[in-house]
Amino acid sequence: MTFIEIKRIFEKRRFNIIKTLESGREDIDLSKQHQMYGAIKELENILKTIDYYQEMEVKNDFDFKLSRESSRTILQKIIFRRKENGSEKNTEEITIN
Repeated sequence: MTFIEIKRIFEKRRFNIIKTLESGREDIDLSKQHQMYGAIKELENILKTIDYYQEMEVKNDFDFKLSRESSRTILQKIIFRRKENGSEKNTEEITIN
């Protein structure tokens, strides 16, 4: 899965939450509305993070990979391998837990 595909998933989730809030604000309990606003903000932070790492990948500082472990969430599956000295032999792996 590429950054673009992952970004589309989160953008769609964000859009759906906003649409739900706009269409049924009167029917949604205030505490649920606050949870939805929090979810929107969290998705926006995730999208900013994806943009950052996508930029880093373009600059060739990182290679992006998605783990195939089925027990993990989509965020936990994201693996970034940092290239050191332009070589893939010396890599540092970063995972989101």
